[in-house]
Amino acid sequence: MLPGDQRLKSPPWHQRHLWQIVPVRDVLWILLGVFLLWFGYQLRAIFIPLLLAFALAYLFDPLFRWGERYYKLPRPVTISLILILLVVGGMSLLAWLGPELLKQFAELLRGLTHYLQILTLKYDLDPLRTLETQLGKWVQRMEENPVRFVIENTEILLTGTTQAVTVVGRVLGTTTYMGAMILLVPFYFFFIAWHFGSIMDKIKGLIPVKKKEQTLAIAKEMDEAVAAFFRGRLVVSLITAGLFSISWSPLLADVPYWLILGISGGLLNFIPYAAALAWLAALIFKGLEIGFGNGFQLWAVIIWPSLAYGIVQFIDGWLLTPWIQGRNLNLSTITVIIVVLIGGTVGGIYGLLLCIPIAACAKILFTELILPRLHQWAEEH
Repeated sequence: MLPGDQRLKSPPWHQRHLWQIVPVRDVLWILLGVFLLWFGYQLRAIFIPLLLAFALAYLFDPLFRWGERYYKLPRPVTISLILILLVVGGMSLLAWLGPELLKQFAELLRGLTHYLQILTLKYDLDPLRTLETQLGKWVQRMEENPVRFVIENTEILLTGTTQAVTVVGRVLGTTTYMGAMILLVPFYFFFIAWHFGSIMDKIKGLIPVKKKEQTLAIAKEMDEAVAAFFRGRLVVSLITAGLFSISWSPLLADVPYWLILGISGGLLNFIPYAAALAWLAALIFKGLEIGFGNGFQLWAVIIWPSLAYGIVQFIDGWLLTPWIQGRNLNLSTITVIIVVLIGGTVGGIYGLLLCIPIAACAKILFTELILPRLHQWAEEH
């Protein structure tokens, strides 16, 4: 062996610095990632608007690049047009469907209160009596001030807790917090989307030269997988929400609370096969409306809601998903469901925003980095 080759060999493990030992360095990176997730969770009231804005910038970035490339539109102009469309479209949709949605939600709470009253009287169950009282209070609050009811419960959902316990929630209060959320997300979105390319370039510049080629290849694979899932599933979920709402509306299957169930089905459709929960709810509510006793009607209770659900699922499985989503995360259905449940349970909205990208990236890192090392170690020993 040549002397030059001797110098190129790595020193023994006991002569290396701690960060030069590959397993130790990997563990340190993992601990850093866990710390950043924990830190973000502790300040989730601040980071959720930032994450939402970054996610929107990431989703719409191909559209901005397309406008620059083919129509020579300055990036800020395209971003402004998209923001205007999102705001105007969202407000128009809210003004159109908001009253009906609140009406159905109040009716749903009243119906649940009625059923709980029957069960409480029949079986004398204290937990049901407590839940019945809570639902009654929700209905009363919604009828007294619908806007405040929506704001309060949206803030609770975003913080992922049962009380407004975050620093921002304590200092600013519920209404001001939600107002800040509404203003901050478009503000963050505009500047992140405007400088998205330069942000990515700066991140690439931090990568060591020796690892740059491999790192960029892995990052590209992660980007393709996550983008294909999120951009595709978002569009598919929005379309299926509309299809479920129409198919369960009084014009067709005539399912109670059709708008709530339709939107819920579209949102649940983001997770493979989870929309079946909305279908089961549609069957139950339709059965409760007609009655499961002597007046039971098979066609009205089971056949029509199920037929509508089956047609939407057929359109999704054979048309929407293959055309819009294309490739997926290469994560199995059961893995996606478990990851979403864990993320939502542990971190609320913060966990839901991060769980699938983390799972997808972790699988790619394991396949591209950890698995080859394990194979090499097995061959050497």
